[in-house]
Amino acid sequence: MVFWRKSRERRAHLSAVADRVGARTGTVLLDAFSGGGANGPLCLGVITLRTGDSGEVLRAQIDAVVAAGYAPPGHLRADECAFVDNPGLPMLTISTYAAGKVIPQHGEVPSGQTGVVVSLA
Repeated sequence: MVFWRKSRERRAHLSAVADRVGARTGTVLLDAFSGGGANGPLCLGVITLRTGDSGEVLRAQIDAVVAAGYAPPGHLRADECAFVDNPGLPMLTISTYAAGKVIPQHGEVPSGQTGVVVSLA
């Protein structure tokens, strides 16, 4: 019973952090947990489509994550970044997919939009 309670608490924590960082902004394509227990760490993945250029969308998401209490990322690529070593906060990664790129298992990103994958573990 302790495992299930801790799992529920961890799910609630990851979901609350996802809300605070605006992970569900835009049109949500996927919002799901994976892992946990013998299947590795519990993770929450949120995939959305957002209006705008991928660079602008990534910058806005990074700003929202930093505003929620994360330290700014030390290393930033054109389409992704990671936030690690933030005490009390889960590891968080952001990946973006420009219009015309394919989000694995979700298809091509429509013109004028950016695909965003936020993962918390």
